[in-house]
Amino acid sequence: MITTRTWYLKFLVLLLAVFTILFYFLSDVNDNPTVQILFENHGEEPPLMNGEERARRVEERCSQHPEYRTCLYPSRGIVKRLLPVPDKKMAMCVMGKIGSSNWKTLILRLRGVITEEEAKNMTYPHGKEYWQENGTLYFYKRPERLKMIETIERDYYKVTFVRDPLSRMLSAYRDKFTGTSEEHMFKVYRSKRAYDMCKSLEDLILLKPDGDLIPDEIYRYMSTELERHCSNKKEKFVSLGIFFLIFIFMPQDFNGDLLKDLIVNTHFNDMLSLCGHCRIKYDFIGTVETMDRDYEFLRHRLGIEYNLPKIESTQLGVMSKEGVKTMWDNIPHLMKQYIYLFLSNDANAFGYNGYNTKLNKSALPNHYERRTNCDTWY
Repeated sequence: MITTRTWYLKFLVLLLAVFTILFYFLSDVNDNPTVQILFENHGEEPPLMNGEERARRVEERCSQHPEYRTCLYPSRGIVKRLLPVPDKKMAMCVMGKIGSSNWKTLILRLRGVITEEEAKNMTYPHGKEYWQENGTLYFYKRPERLKMIETIERDYYKVTFVRDPLSRMLSAYRDKFTGTSEEHMFKVYRSKRAYDMCKSLEDLILLKPDGDLIPDEIYRYMSTELERHCSNKKEKFVSLGIFFLIFIFMPQDFNGDLLKDLIVNTHFNDMLSLCGHCRIKYDFIGTVETMDRDYEFLRHRLGIEYNLPKIESTQLGVMSKEGVKTMWDNIPHLMKQYIYLFLSNDANAFGYNGYNTKLNKSALPNHYERRTNCDTWY
């Protein structure tokens, strides 16, 4: 009898321990579920709704939140991203890191610029040669552009796609700061920009601008990243931590050119600004996480006869997704809270979960001070 009771008590203790561990694990996951889907091709889906419902939701939220109508950088680049397809009476705004190669290849096919075989073998559909002949509004002369904009706003079915903001930012970091390709911006970011960012971070730590609101814990993290990645290496490395520290905390007048180069790069800019979601009344806003389902809806809605192309990346030497995720896991909890706050406008507007933080907007005064009313997009 004593043996049975002892065994029973041990079993209860073990069961309690198991439940405690499970509770801790699940609490950590639910705190920021975004972390679980960073590098999945199709991660956890946002709240279930079709793209037309999401477009109406975003329009409503834009009317409720004036801060959604602000921009980090002049937004006339929308005319480069809004791609009309006259035969389908459709216009799609295509941003970086939302499957842009696939969408641009599809639009080139729909416009008859490339053949089916060329679409299958496409590797880089972003070249100017594909878009100069009235492929984007940017290349229209101003009178024709204004006339076309009026036609698009009145008659066209306007489409855009969005992505979990953190997943998009990490993917952009991986492509732009860890690749070794000579093409595009990789070489610049791997060499001179790495030196500039390390030097700027060092200066920021030494000067510690008076009256700023950056906690000492963040400054200690800056020092750690500086020592680990910048101090004694010939080829300096922009770690994920250094990237976010510069992007979020550097004052606008501290190293304006460096900050401007990052902000103006469309891969790192916020999605609300990039496609003017609060200024253009979109009919459909799909998501990368539900891309296949959303595209099937568009095929039937617009009478598109082609499958969505699947363009494989040709980037060289980029860090593995696991490597980037390891760096993310090693970022301190407080730093992550600033990152969630930084990305929260996009997350809240488009319905992505996992960005709740106890910090308020006043914790990022520099970031919000340098936002201005968006200029005309055309």
